[in-house]
This record gives sequence, C-alpha cells and structure tokens, in this order.
Amino acid sequence: MILSIEILLLVLVVILAFLSLWIRDLISAVVVFGAYSFLMCLIWTGMGAVDVAFTEAAVGAGVSTVFFIAVLFNTTRKIKFNPLDLTAKIFASIVCTIVGCLLFVGISDLPKWGDANSPVNSVVSAYYVEQAYNDTKVPNLVTAVLADYRGYDTMFETCVVFIAMLGIFSILKREENGDYTNEQKDNLIIRVSARFMVPFIQLFGLYVIAHGHHSPGGGFQGGVILGASLILLAMAYDMKFVQKFMSMKNMLFLAALGVLIYAGWGLVPVFKGANFLDYSAWASLLPSTGEKMARSHSMLAVEIGVALTVMCGMYGIYMSLVSDGGFKKGL
Repeated sequence: MILSIEILLLVLVVILAFLSLWIRDLISAVVVFGAYSFLMCLIWTGMGAVDVAFTEAAVGAGVSTVFFIAVLFNTTRKIKFNPLDLTAKIFASIVCTIVGCLLFVGISDLPKWGDANSPVNSVVSAYYVEQAYNDTKVPNLVTAVLADYRGYDTMFETCVVFIAMLGIFSILKREENGDYTNEQKDNLIIRVSARFMVPFIQLFGLYVIAHGHHSPGGGFQGGVILGASLILLAMAYDMKFVQKFMSMKNMLFLAALGVLIYAGWGLVPVFKGANFLDYSAWASLLPSTGEKMARSHSMLAVEIGVALTVMCGMYGIYMSLVSDGGFKKGL
C-alpha cells in the first residue's frame, strides 16, 4: 500500500515538474511549483526523512513561493511569445540530457544501492546510528550530524544564506525619491488576522529552534518560520510597519551576528587547546556540564546563530525582491 502511494506521488511530482516549465501564465506556474514542493514533503516523510520534509515545507512550499510572487509583482504575469523560445528550450533539453548521461556514467562507479559492504553503510552510517547519542546526548540524529559531526558544512551553509542576502541586496539596492504611502484601505480583516497569527507562528518557530536537537527541526527551519512571520506582517501591512522594529540596518546586523555566534562558539575551543568546533572543550566553561552535555548545549547555541541568519536572510531577500530594491513599497 505504501509503495503504491509513493509511486503515485512520484508520478504526480514528475507531471507537476514538466507542467510548471511549460505553463506560460507565471502565477499558475508558481502555484504548480508550490504543489510540487508539497508533494515532495510527503515523499520525504514517507521515506522517514522528517527533517528534510520539514525544510521542504518551510522553504520549498512556503517561502520560495512567496519569493516567486514577489518577483512577478515587479515584472509580468504572462510570458511573451518569443520565436527563439522553442530553440532555447531544445538547447536546454539537449544540455540536460548530456549532463544526465554523464551523471549516470558516474553513478556506475559508485557502490550498488543498499550495499551493506560499502564504506557509507558499513562504517560511517553505522557509527552515527550507534554512537551519536552516546557522543552528544542529542536524540535527533540529523541535528547531531549537521551541527556537530558536520559542523564545518553547516557553518558555511549559514554563510551562504548570509552572502545570498547581501548579493541580492547589493544588486537590487536603489534610492527612491519621495515617500511611499500605502493605498490599500480595505484590508482590515487581513491585518487583524495577521496580528493574531504572527505570535503563534513566532512561538512555534522558537520551539522548533529550541527543541530541534530533540525532535525534527532546528535553527534553519525555525529561522525560516520566524522570517515567514515578518513577511506575513509586511504583506498584511507594509514594509514601513515592519521596519519600525526590523530596519535594514538591524536586519543586516542580526544576520551577521548569527554567523559570528556560530563561528565564535566554535573558535572558543581553539583558545582552550582543542580543535575548531570541538564543543567538548566548553565543558570547563559551562557550569556542571560534562563533555557530552557540552556538545549538546553547544548545538543549541549554534542553532540560535543559524536561526538569526536565516530569519534575516529570508526577510531581507523578500524585501529586496518585492520592493525592487527600494525597500518602501511591497505587496
């Protein structure tokens, strides 16, 4: 029964993927793409990858859809006919086919799927599954791997989010003459509903951050949820309303602070004679904490840094896209 559902979801995902590429109405294409991301959430959940499904729901089906709509707000909804359009698609299809063939050739050199004797299954995965909790006292294996064993990778992924926000901000930034006034007067229900929902959204985001090393979630998912709450306020009211307590200056400062928290927390062990991001060195600094619990508490600290950067990154990207770099008008 489960296999039949997964096959059905896979077929629907492929159909929606091709449909989103060929629809000329861009709003419809965005809706289809959002449905594609939602089905991917179900597929990841069926595979037991709940953390990945959580991320796909927050980013793919949620914030990314809003980003696309923000871009269309400043461009056009319809794709104009272009005689070269078909040629470009044929060329892109040929390139994708060639790259796909090369990837299949490369796959032939990898161990067979599910091979119990492969290094990944016999050494790496087995160690994580059997020893992660004993090493870190963190029940969520995914968080233990991402925030501890692969701490370098996660830190640089956080830097990527920060650099992406700075890149979009730098490219689109421009000065607008005069003051922008919001002309919408008939959105009382939307505003009241947003103000009612935002506290609960933010409370859930904080829970996801604080409890991410014990259950599905973490700094990235929680940061996206917090960023989405700010985006909701900006859509219900306007940018000036949100900028009263989250200006561009404060947003850039908090985004940079998140990266510094992560890197700084990992740098302290170096001064204690340990390796960079070796959280066990914090045992001598945190009261009544052993080396294993120090690693657990450190994961929460770096997840807070990730959440700050991701929250500000998501909202900063939205502000840049929807205002066309002016940071005054919006949806």
